[in-house]
Amino acid sequence: MSDSGSSEKGSTESLPSVLAKDSRLARELKSKLSALGSSRSSLIRQLREVNPKFRVVLAKLRELRAGRDRETAFVKELKAKRQEANDAVRAIGPEVKKTLDAKEAALGSLSSAKGAGRKSAGQLYSEMEALEMRIITEAMPFSREQELMKVIKEKRKQLEAVKAFSDAMKSHRELFSKFSGLRKQSYSYHTELQEHAAESQKFHEEMIKLIPKLKELRQRKKSLLEQLGNVKGEYAASNSSLGRTLHELSEMREKIDAAAAERRKAEIEQKESFLTEKLKSGKKLTARDLMMLRDSENF
Repeated sequence: MSDSGSSEKGSTESLPSVLAKDSRLARELKSKLSALGSSRSSLIRQLREVNPKFRVVLAKLRELRAGRDRETAFVKELKAKRQEANDAVRAIGPEVKKTLDAKEAALGSLSSAKGAGRKSAGQLYSEMEALEMRIITEAMPFSREQELMKVIKEKRKQLEAVKAFSDAMKSHRELFSKFSGLRKQSYSYHTELQEHAAESQKFHEEMIKLIPKLKELRQRKKSLLEQLGNVKGEYAASNSSLGRTLHELSEMREKIDAAAAERRKAEIEQKESFLTEKLKSGKKLTARDLMMLRDSENF
């Protein structure tokens, strides 16, 4: 408070009354500061308890998110690979059907060729060579030669049917093996994809469970910080008010002490004047007068 404020107080109230009020205000402010200090310490202690918990939950949440994102990336990659394998299966499917039809057609031709189904190409070659050698080396009637030539011709048809069936079987087997490999690859990608998808879902569910806890701790931390800010602000204002009040008290005491000293000085001067006049008049000083004189010397 300024000097003008103190003067205004002094003009309406006695200095001791103002001093008493300011002293009471100072005690109230000190009590309030003590309470605010306790509140501030309590809030700081609570923040120190909440912060580590918040950091632990946040770190765990980030760890779970990283795990989920990693597994989700695997799922995305495996989906692309599975799709690629499925596209290849669909593309090769008609070719497999063609080779199957060709094999069945070759099998039909082989079945219609008399005796071809029971002999290999090597056997048929051997039989044909043997018959041709007989025609070359043996003397036989023309009719018999014609019969053998007819048999050779039949065996040549059988050989062609056997070769056609063998080629059709080989083509179908090779293509079907490729088709089967692509199907297995697709299934393998699908199985692995499901495993990673399950892991991703597991991470996600654990994250969902932690989020409410994180929100609770974040809200608690925010509330504590707001309360701490308010307490600090109120503490600073009260401390400033106490400083002003203590300064006013100091000034007030100085004024009261100065006024008391002036009164004391006036009283002594009055007593000294009285004693001087008494001595001048020829009167004797009493013991009480001497005590008054000693008191004035000590002042």
